[in-house]
Amino acid sequence: MLQAFRDLCREQRRCGGMGGMWWLWARVVRDLATTAVAQRMDERKSDGEVQVRERRLAEVGFVLVLAPLFFVCASLMKYELGIGFLFDPLESLLSDPATRQAFNLISPVMFLGGLGVALVLNAYAVLRLNVGREDGAIVGTVRLEARFWNIAVVAVSLLLLVTLVGYFFAENFIYRP
Repeated sequence: MLQAFRDLCREQRRCGGMGGMWWLWARVVRDLATTAVAQRMDERKSDGEVQVRERRLAEVGFVLVLAPLFFVCASLMKYELGIGFLFDPLESLLSDPATRQAFNLISPVMFLGGLGVALVLNAYAVLRLNVGREDGAIVGTVRLEARFWNIAVVAVSLLLLVTLVGYFFAENFIYRP
């Protein structure tokens, strides 16, 4: 590019003198301005696509979190506060042994798997990890991008995962000194 520009300058100076040089620089500045604006528009379009994709990840994560969130809230309200309007319809549905057995098989996969997928997808949307070498040492950086809905889904997913796994251990393991 530098050689081509030098050739253009030499040609304009030889054919047009200083007027030719002014004309060349006017074209260069015009080309630079139009290219810079076009490049900036492409970047904004790309940023908009990224924002839409990460908003969609938050929406998918929110949908995946709904079932475990409902179940945990309904269970806590029923067994801790004695308010059963959310859990009672679920309990009547699960009174059938076949339905209860299917629920017991499907719910761990659906709840824990859904929460895990929601957590991973939305953590991916807000965390950037870079690993590289600098002066012979391996250097890692973690960058957190502030995207409210993705961070909210990560927080709710993590809270529900800890709650469900903690409940699993509390109910199924007995401490023996």
